[in-house]
Amino acid sequence: MTDLAVLAIGLGVIPLAAILLYSFRGFVLTRREAVWGFLAGVLAFLALGHAMAAVLVNKSLFGDTAIAIAVAFVGLAVGAGIAWLVLEGPFIQKEPNRILWVAVAFLGLHSLGDGLVLGRDFVGGVVPSVQVDGLTIGATVAHRFVEGCLVVVPAIWGAWKARPAFALLLVSFASVLAAYIPGAVFSAYGSSVRSLVQVAVPTFVAAIEASLGLLLLVRGFLPIAAADRGNRWPWWTALGFIAISLVHFFVE
Repeated sequence: MTDLAVLAIGLGVIPLAAILLYSFRGFVLTRREAVWGFLAGVLAFLALGHAMAAVLVNKSLFGDTAIAIAVAFVGLAVGAGIAWLVLEGPFIQKEPNRILWVAVAFLGLHSLGDGLVLGRDFVGGVVPSVQVDGLTIGATVAHRFVEGCLVVVPAIWGAWKARPAFALLLVSFASVLAAYIPGAVFSAYGSSVRSLVQVAVPTFVAAIEASLGLLLLVRGFLPIAAADRGNRWPWWTALGFIAISLVHFFVE
């Protein structure tokens, strides 16, 4: 049986490798359409495709439509509110830093969601059905690496040094903490409450991630990709969307 700690730590460690982009800083800064356009496609899938799909799929698992709608609505409102406060509020003055901090929040939320999904497979003493092979590992590495790039590219654009940017990537270790939440809920609550909590928590997190990612996309990544008024960034965005979709075919 694959150990939960090993898998969870792996999910947390992989995004740290994105700091290697600092070795290609010149490319990142001079290929705005390609870099930001590609990551915009990745972000569109993760926020609008992946996270929002989780919210909709989980609705049928609640057993109560009103509760399902309430959890999703509150999560979407919280995510949009956080993104709006950071991107448009008075708390952070420099534009690059605003985009960067929302990207950090997105990586943390996505890592939290990945950890919850992983931990769910280890609940109840049942032998987990987590597939571990070369293809799955490779797809997971690619998937988590590009998520780290969502933080590193804005950090490079904002003229952050590599060391503080690396510290921001540590938010990816939220996956380790989250992996143990389903087991703790299973042990602490009765069957009825347990089932509700185990559905409500990942749904709430996914809803926050979806709306926060949406605002990060339309307020941050897409405007920067299109800033040079070129005509190639939509193709790079489509390429990023298709690429991360294919990667998820092997890890879901």
